[in-house]
Amino acid sequence: MKSHTCEFEWKDLLRFAGRPLIPVALFALLMHGGALLHLLPPPRPTLDTDRTIIIHQAQTSRTPANAEVLLLGDSSCLMDVSAKELSIRLGQPVLNLGTLSYLDPSAHARLLREFAAANPGRLRTVILLMHPEALRRAGSEPYQLNVLTNYLDARDHFRTESTAGQISCLLGVDTFAGRVLSRVRPAPLGGAYGRQYGFSDDLERLMAANRGSAVEPDSVPLSGSAEYRLSPGLKTAAKEFRAAVPPGAKLVVGLTPVPAKFAGAAFPAQHRQLLQQWADWLGADALLDGLPATLPDEQFARTTHLKPSAVPSYTETLAITISSEFNAKAQRRKAVK
Repeated sequence: MKSHTCEFEWKDLLRFAGRPLIPVALFALLMHGGALLHLLPPPRPTLDTDRTIIIHQAQTSRTPANAEVLLLGDSSCLMDVSAKELSIRLGQPVLNLGTLSYLDPSAHARLLREFAAANPGRLRTVILLMHPEALRRAGSEPYQLNVLTNYLDARDHFRTESTAGQISCLLGVDTFAGRVLSRVRPAPLGGAYGRQYGFSDDLERLMAANRGSAVEPDSVPLSGSAEYRLSPGLKTAAKEFRAAVPPGAKLVVGLTPVPAKFAGAAFPAQHRQLLQQWADWLGADALLDGLPATLPDEQFARTTHLKPSAVPSYTETLAITISSEFNAKAQRRKAVK
């Protein structure tokens, strides 16, 4: 039994439902129009940990710097090495542009090209440091790669693969967050990064003060697979990275350590094979085969990152290995003459 029936015409519906949508439409128009006409600042969506790290390193790559030694690679490069301490030990200014394991060497090559363009003729040494786990990846993850390339190309970052992302894009929410909100209000970081660093600008200040390096804020049980291998998909990326090394700079390649018990007794021999094959693909000028393949499990915060307390010792080992390699090359050149 029906008590009553309501009938609406389209004009009634538009009058009642359309009015609240006018401010929403005006906001979307303002955001998209402001971006198109370059009335808004360029996008810089440092709204979470991953985007803060990638965008900070991308911006640093195109900033004039005094670095003569450039570190590039995955998050083990970012977290396991103190570029500030390495600068002191090598007697040369070092900059760390390590990012995340979700980015492959072709993405690192983009950062290298940006740095070389902003600092012509300055680089002497490019050091590519990656964890064996990262060598299993066939290429970059689309999301993280888009974060990098969109920022460098001054494009807004949208996630249109989902309905929610499409709506957010259409309404100008992402444009507002990436161009306006992120510049006036630092984003709180989640989880362990929030507890260690606080906000996005705190993380960026720490990285800037430490010449691009960061530290692992969490400690979790070691997990994953120790079946390390070199993905054939990285061969093309390796050539692209080699091509990005500027004239006059040497390409040096190393692998960051793996927990000893986790990796197993056979890994050190496999490590040498992986490093040599990877160096061959890259056409490296030198390889850091003096770096330890493994370190005690107790020194790791997670399978791919050292604890902050282990970073100084590993940085010292890296400095000694680099110096030994360079000295050996110099002696070989003298012997040839």
